[in-house]
Amino acid sequence: MNKKPIVVLIIIFFLTITATAFAGQPEEDKILAAADNVFVQMKNKDYKAIWASLTSRTKEIIINNVYKASKKQKIEIKKEYLANDFSSNGPNAQEYWDSYLTVFDPVIVLEQCTWEMGKIEKNEAEVILKYKKSDKPAILKMYKENNEWKVGLEESFGARKLNPF
Repeated sequence: MNKKPIVVLIIIFFLTITATAFAGQPEEDKILAAADNVFVQMKNKDYKAIWASLTSRTKEIIINNVYKASKKQKIEIKKEYLANDFSSNGPNAQEYWDSYLTVFDPVIVLEQCTWEMGKIEKNEAEVILKYKKSDKPAILKMYKENNEWKVGLEESFGARKLNPF
């Protein structure tokens, strides 16, 4: 009995399993890096970079919320102006993010949470954040837009507002 074909099949089998196991790793790394970057940007108060890292849906929700708040205060402002202001780190963007960061501390996410990959699909993924003082994890939703992973801040925490844990 010739054992060469069996050995070759076993080697091919293990190579296939190994290749499959590591095939998803670079995508996981991209997702986790994109998520981590947003919280580092928040910690560093790099508002322009934060804006660039968010999904188009999150941006739309933020613009709409700021627009509605402005109308309630009888301040006339156009959504297009707000979009440009946030993109260029203008005064409205600075005020928004300064306020946001008075109630949300990104250092907690960076230093006091464990991170795990949740589901990964073609254009959507989840990062599971487990805060040491919470029984429930927070799910950070990530979306692939223009071949880049973006953070769905509003998609993730909009209903919970600024207390994801």
